[in-house]
Amino acid sequence: MGFLGFKSRKDKEIEALVAKNKYQAQMIDAIKQTWTGEKFPGSFGLTKILEQIDYWTLRKRSLQLFTENPYAKGIIRRILRNEIHTGLTASANPLGSILWPDMDDMKQAEMSVKYGDLMSQQFELYANNYELFDYKKQLTFGEFQELVRREAILCGDGVIISRVNRYTGLPAWDWINGNNIRTPGDYKVASGHKIINGVEIDEYGRHVAYYIQKVVGDDIKFERVPVKGEKSGRQISWMVYGSEKKADDVRGEPLLACVLGMLKDIDRYKDAEVRAAVINALIAFTVQRDDSSPIGSRPTAGLQRPMHEVGPIAAEDKTGHQPIQLMQPGTVFDDLAPGEKVVSYQTNRPNVNYAAFEGAILDAICWSLEVPPEIVKLKFTSSYSASRQANNEFEVYLKYRNFKNAKDFCQIIYEEFIIQSVLNNQMELPGFVLACFDSSKWRIKAAWLSCAWSGLSRPSVERTKDVKAANDALDNGLTTFDDECRRLSGKSFRQTIQILKKEIDYAHQMGFNPHILEDNNGKNAYPDAESEELDGEVPGKGTEDDSDNED
Repeated sequence: MGFLGFKSRKDKEIEALVAKNKYQAQMIDAIKQTWTGEKFPGSFGLTKILEQIDYWTLRKRSLQLFTENPYAKGIIRRILRNEIHTGLTASANPLGSILWPDMDDMKQAEMSVKYGDLMSQQFELYANNYELFDYKKQLTFGEFQELVRREAILCGDGVIISRVNRYTGLPAWDWINGNNIRTPGDYKVASGHKIINGVEIDEYGRHVAYYIQKVVGDDIKFERVPVKGEKSGRQISWMVYGSEKKADDVRGEPLLACVLGMLKDIDRYKDAEVRAAVINALIAFTVQRDDSSPIGSRPTAGLQRPMHEVGPIAAEDKTGHQPIQLMQPGTVFDDLAPGEKVVSYQTNRPNVNYAAFEGAILDAICWSLEVPPEIVKLKFTSSYSASRQANNEFEVYLKYRNFKNAKDFCQIIYEEFIIQSVLNNQMELPGFVLACFDSSKWRIKAAWLSCAWSGLSRPSVERTKDVKAANDALDNGLTTFDDECRRLSGKSFRQTIQILKKEIDYAHQMGFNPHILEDNNGKNAYPDAESEELDGEVPGKGTEDDSDNED
């Protein structure tokens, strides 16, 4: 302590050091009590604010990779071929328990199959006619599904618009790529509404309308397309996303957004290795010299062959030899100076580790996309069990994608077709029209529009084992007929049995006895069926009262 209570310079330095150490100790305690994801200060690096996403650059880069990058194109094609294939197929399944509650279960099932067949057939005719289905008159429903999914994957999103075919009165479907959904320069919206990247939303974050940018001559114009009809309340347009998004995000990111850099770099590596291999192949050999070799020696300048091996001698050539421009089989070096020797050019390119590195990168990319690498590479070199597990894992992904694709756009298109067909008197569904305009009867409407969607039935690794396992599970009460039917054919058990019954009846009319009705000895599996009456029917045969005109 200094004289008369004054602190000396040294005392102040000590107090400052103590205070500094105390502050550092407090900071260390705070760091110890707060987990931020870092292993050591600065280890994670700068945290990015992802609210500012450059959707436009992401889309352009994703489209560029699909055009020029074989890895990106291959991955997306494998996804599309398995997800969409020729398109998800609608199997109408009206719910008889709600539509006909007074009938018994068997009668409800028959009515469901009867009307389900009618609705499925009508929709199939419509879906396969590109002049009716597509607004641009180019695509069938299956091709439209592939277009929507492919561009949603590449661009992150897009909008489906229901327009009207003026000749049939049925909806004609238009697809707008996400690149063309933009905010106009000058616009006015209702109070509480705002436009974010071309999407008008209300105060609750619900989509209200989309702004479609169009180039007309030298002008850029915008079309406002509402999501719902102002009077009818029916679906006019909606946005389809290519991948997951946050609940408050308005636009979507391309599926490959998080792996764009890896795909670009692995392609650069591939191109560099290919070019190195080509250069190595072009340089056939080198001449190695030591210190004793003469300066300026050109051992390859005298490469020549006798004239009888190269054809007639040119008039100006009197030596009896012609120079060899290109090396031929059997070329001999006979003009090497002392200290010179011919050696093969380096053959260590491409890099022997390239394949392993490429495989590791592709595995990581496939893992992030939920697709087994075996499916993407089409290489099944592991054991049966490993291949089967890869197939099973991909089935999990495909079932989810079937559900999403059906929910995101297939079911909406199907419902709008059924509704418009009934309103135009092109299809008759008892009680459906009243249910469409009476919100209290939403159950009736939903029961009529119930539909199952099935995609590609991927071949089993070994179907015999799968069927045997299903039979064993059924025999032991571990599964249901409905579950196994949906797994193998995509149809419910009741649909399968009803359709099978019709097929058997038709086969009997044609004088054909299906093998499934025979026992192991080739005899009728139901020997007493002809003399027994089971609820007025016999197995495999219809009754006299069966009629397709049943009400």
